Amino acid sequence: MTTALDTSVTIRRKTRRVPAFSYGAVAPALLIVFLVAGLPLLYSLYLSFNTTNPITKRWVFVGLGNYAKLLDNAEFWGALGRTAYFAVISVAGTTILGTIIALVLNERFPGRGLLRSAVLVPWAMAPVAIGVLWSFVFAGSFGLLNGLLNDLGLSFLTAAWLGDGFRALNLVALTHVWNQAPLTALMILSGLQSMPGNLHKAAILDGAGPIRRFFSITLPWLKSSYLFIAIIATINALMTFDILLIMTRGGPGTATTVLSWLGYLQSFSFLRFGEGAAILYVLTLASLALAIIYFFIFRQRRSAEHMMDGATPSEMAWHAKRAQRNAMVTLPAYRPHSLLPARVTRVLAPALFALVAIVIFLWSVLPVLALILMSLSPAADLIRTPATVIPTTLTFDNFISVLAAEGHTTSAQAKRVPLSLMNSFIVGAIVSVINVALGTLAGYAFARHAKERFFAGSLWALMLTRMIPGLTLVLPFFITFKTLGLLDTRMALVISYSSFLLPLSAWMMKATFESVPISLDRAALVDGCSRFAMLIKVLLPVVRPGVIAAAIFCFLVSWNEFLFALILTSTPKAQTIPVVISGFLNQAQFYEYGPLFAASVLSIIPPVVVAFFFQRYLVQGALSGAVKG
Repeated sequence: MTTALDTSVTIRRKTRRVPAFSYGAVAPALLIVFLVAGLPLLYSLYLSFNTTNPITKRWVFVGLGNYAKLLDNAEFWGALGRTAYFAVISVAGTTILGTIIALVLNERFPGRGLLRSAVLVPWAMAPVAIGVLWSFVFAGSFGLLNGLLNDLGLSFLTAAWLGDGFRALNLVALTHVWNQAPLTALMILSGLQSMPGNLHKAAILDGAGPIRRFFSITLPWLKSSYLFIAIIATINALMTFDILLIMTRGGPGTATTVLSWLGYLQSFSFLRFGEGAAILYVLTLASLALAIIYFFIFRQRRSAEHMMDGATPSEMAWHAKRAQRNAMVTLPAYRPHSLLPARVTRVLAPALFALVAIVIFLWSVLPVLALILMSLSPAADLIRTPATVIPTTLTFDNFISVLAAEGHTTSAQAKRVPLSLMNSFIVGAIVSVINVALGTLAGYAFARHAKERFFAGSLWALMLTRMIPGLTLVLPFFITFKTLGLLDTRMALVISYSSFLLPLSAWMMKATFESVPISLDRAALVDGCSRFAMLIKVLLPVVRPGVIAAAIFCFLVSWNEFLFALILTSTPKAQTIPVVISGFLNQAQFYEYGPLFAASVLSIIPPVVVAFFFQRYLVQGALSGAVKG
């Protein structure tokens, strides 16, 4: 006679083995990523071993000849140096600014939710809209920065900000920092919230001030987080393309030509597919090398976290002390006397904190408000000289021109905006549904069998594809889709977007399922549920916030994606809103500036709405370690 205890023991033994369901759950994700990322990556490698003639369409195998040419190419070495410089400036800027933002958001104060939403806006915006915004801010004759200087009586400081090569490279890096710093802030915030509070309490009792506590406690504790952030920020800097294309197009001259832009020019402007693939593969190898370093660091951190699962309070205290020793956190020396009287400190500290919070809010919001102001300004105001930021009047004509173009504008580009918005929404919705569904299945299997060699190895292989620059994949996508007749279709965008969104979705859902105790699985199996029914009926309602977070991220990334849409679409039937926005710049007509800014505002409405009303889910996804930029 079988008892309930015997049934429970049998279920427990079964859950320790890897069921066929788990292999079937990860199979679709692994197969799709192999087809849409692995094979194109191999094809790109093959391209780099050939030269092509765009006229005769002949391919000639040259082996490592394209790579050998790079070693003798001064343009390549110049681009490599600018790429390294751009990465260093970007990583330093995002780390410093992200740390300041995270320290502020880690405190409790009225309006923290509003500030957190505002901080997320620059990161949620499409890089194309960001490029449009900041290129007009730094425009020489009628830019916003020069207009502000004129209005303040500082016209002697005005300049053609993007006219000097070295300055242009730094300004593009600054724009990249404005876009990426919120992501870094969320990562640092995750480390701050995991830090034991008694460390700071003990230091405060010993008389240590906030600056001394930061350098003696907070900074050592975040050491591993900073290593992770540095690698992710470097990879994001190496992949930068959209902002460069909109702001400078590699100029003036070659002053902002980095490897990503050089590879794009060789492949799609000069049609030297082999040479372009070689440049992009160098960029890929650099990204993968950094990714491997990150994996080693992250694996060590995750192994320490798994040791805490199910630990008793005494074991958790022991692990906390060990983590403290490993982080080399030492409490500051006892200093009972402060440099300032206690009364003065109590007054100045809140005032200084409020000032920093206000500056962060203005840094995040003012550029967006400037974009909205420009979209409501008449075309004549946008090209006034001397420049000014004060419009003569406000009008909705620019929005009417792009939303009801017939009879209001002669611009072909403006007429494409409504359809492009619909294309972006349709593609984003389809991509989100497919990738979240497959990512949920894969994430469950990866979470429940993380220690199994197959699942651990396939997970890291899956995430390695996330570190591949999109330019490396878009070239084989273009050639393959052209052969299959899929160019200029929404299907091409759905397939290409899945190459980088499916690994992201699977990783996010893995982190979500890891927070669900396995005892819930066993209870459902004891009650007679199949594994699929258990996942759908029992676990899915529990992890619903994680599913929503993954869907939001997939939709936003799909909505903002530019590179694949630019290369793989050419007509309004499939073009998305970022591509249409970039098309305005090619017309270079003064009366197009108003509709351009109106289209840019329309493109940022979904990200801004999500950042303000769904920031809890965005933060949850970011703090789970799932966001990779």
